Amino acid sequence: MQPIYEVVSGQILLSRRREFFRLHSEILLPIMKDIGIKPKMLLITEIGRYGKFTDIYQYQDLMQYRLLTDKLLADPRVEPYYAEVGQCIHGSIMVEIMVDLPYAR
Repeated sequence: MQPIYEVVSGQILLSRRREFFRLHSEILLPIMKDIGIKPKMLLITEIGRYGKFTDIYQYQDLMQYRLLTDKLLADPRVEPYYAEVGQCIHGSIMVEIMVDLPYAR
């Protein structure tokens, strides 16, 4: 069975960068931990017009991704988080499902 990766990315308004990090670390990541979603890698761009974030989460398969994402979206803490963090983002957040290439190992 090959794992899949959820890659979530977007651009952070520089004026709201501190607020984005606070919301991400104090609200989103604890919710995800409670549900069983664990970050594989959290990246931030330090130079550029906007701060770009890329969060990568690993799942066993698409079924686990769907199950845990449904739990995340049903959590009552998530909607207020998205309303607040949306004020920190330029444009929209992109979510992609990716797999690694066998020859990349």
